[in-house]
Amino acid sequence: MITGWRIIPSSTRTGITNCRNVSHARHGHGRPSSLFHRYALLERLNAALWRFLFGPLGRIIPFGLCRVAARPLAAIARGLGARRSIVQRNLKLAFPELGSDGITRIERATFVNLITVFLELITLRHLSDAALRRRLRVHNIELLRGIGGEGALLLSGHFGNWELLALGAAAISGVPFSVVVTQQRDYGQIDRMRTSRGNRLIPTGRAARESTAILRDGGVVAMLADQSASERDPIVQLFGIPTHTFSAPARLALRFRPRIIAGFAARAADGNYDVDLMEIEHADLPDTEDGARALMQRYVEQLEIAIRRHPEQWVWQHRRWKHSPGVRYDD
Repeated sequence: MITGWRIIPSSTRTGITNCRNVSHARHGHGRPSSLFHRYALLERLNAALWRFLFGPLGRIIPFGLCRVAARPLAAIARGLGARRSIVQRNLKLAFPELGSDGITRIERATFVNLITVFLELITLRHLSDAALRRRLRVHNIELLRGIGGEGALLLSGHFGNWELLALGAAAISGVPFSVVVTQQRDYGQIDRMRTSRGNRLIPTGRAARESTAILRDGGVVAMLADQSASERDPIVQLFGIPTHTFSAPARLALRFRPRIIAGFAARAADGNYDVDLMEIEHADLPDTEDGARALMQRYVEQLEIAIRRHPEQWVWQHRRWKHSPGVRYDD
């Protein structure tokens, strides 16, 4: 569910293979070149660094310190220009009434939020059950505990700490989720955290097939549905902007009729998170394109409410409106 974090891309594995082939061709034997040795060393160092981050460092760093440590790192990221123009463009689209000072304030805070989430991420596997309950306060938890044989589709977004939400809500409710995830270039460290409390993972490439089977059997599937979809997907209104939104969650819900529960983990002033779970009604909607569009509009309305309350906690670094008519991004 967290995307784009890497230190040295694992695609260097391809580089290693290529280097070996080049060495064979040039030297006529199996001895690897110095370039191959260099890439292999970087690969080992990269893997060791990820293990250190999610192992020893994650075990000793206090959860509450992450937000403090994120501030200087966020300032460096902003200084390097990391997606700043995208953030500013998105904020101007969503909040045209804000002046430049208001846009800058939220833009600065959203970088602090994103880095805070990553730093918190490395600590999650090491939290005790009591600490997990303290860090994530789940309101309306009975919605999860009351899931019956009809199953449930859980929807959230890249808001607050979405990884803590999936990990903590499942552990606190005692109801394990099947979570749709994008594979990361982190040598399995994030996935190890994600499954540490009993959740199982569904890679995005198998999401349609596996989600169908789980919901048909009355299971629980969790996914994020707030990123930019293709131009073939339905248009809903987000901040009054025509926005393409993935229809797959709605089509699954309208076909199998599970309960739909939405929630967004918002960081509170004390550094912990609150999530108010809510059920999205859909019994009145037909299993058609119009029904799917209407259902996703209901989800997007809840997402927008959460963002308006805490605009700095959404990931604005994404080109959310790249397929919307009249919207252009400079980079």
